Amino acid sequence: MRKTWIVLAAFFLFPALACAQNRAAWQIFGGYQYTYSDYGPIQDAATAMGNVYSIAIPADHTFTMTGGNFTIQKNIGKRWSGAMDIGVMRGTKVVDLSQIFQLLGYISSSGSQSATFNPSVYTLMFGPQYDVWNYRRVHVFVRGMGGASRSVLSMDDTTRNALNFLAPTFKTTTTNPAVMVGAGVESVVYRHIFVRASGDYVHPFSTGTQNYFRISAGVGIERIGRLF
Repeated sequence: MRKTWIVLAAFFLFPALACAQNRAAWQIFGGYQYTYSDYGPIQDAATAMGNVYSIAIPADHTFTMTGGNFTIQKNIGKRWSGAMDIGVMRGTKVVDLSQIFQLLGYISSSGSQSATFNPSVYTLMFGPQYDVWNYRRVHVFVRGMGGASRSVLSMDDTTRNALNFLAPTFKTTTTNPAVMVGAGVESVVYRHIFVRASGDYVHPFSTGTQNYFRISAGVGIERIGRLF
């Protein structure tokens, strides 16, 4: 009788345990990202204009940017994954460039005028991801990726005219190699739907300072095919 109960218990528990160990072969994720940015190209543009007059123009280039990211993830085994992450973030920064506009004669010597910069940053990353802790349908992971970052610096017409006149060779669009490291947590909430939150540090290898601390959250779909 005891053996019968053991067999019956194993019969009912085995499918549950197998289900708990199942892992999706593919995952697709889309989310919103909020980023603290140290965006050096703004200072680089101010410096390029100031160099013409041999003056230093300080330009605050730390601010927040918002956007989204999209991830396609191929799971390998029970803990490893290979992922491609695409991100985009945009923001606005107002910088006082009165000194430059005064020297150009755009405003009077006692006047003031600010420049409005609208940077956009695009990232494309590839790399491994590893689950450091799994419990039921909750996964905590770390990741390290490499790829490229593209920076596009837009600005108001007045500032654009000043930059084109004083520093015509200054590049407002650049593409650089970049790395990203981070960690996150995800959990299946209903059937094949999961939610994910993560934090990442992104660093492009550019001539000017660029550093981004990104927090993202969103929803994804899993179980497009199975590993086991």
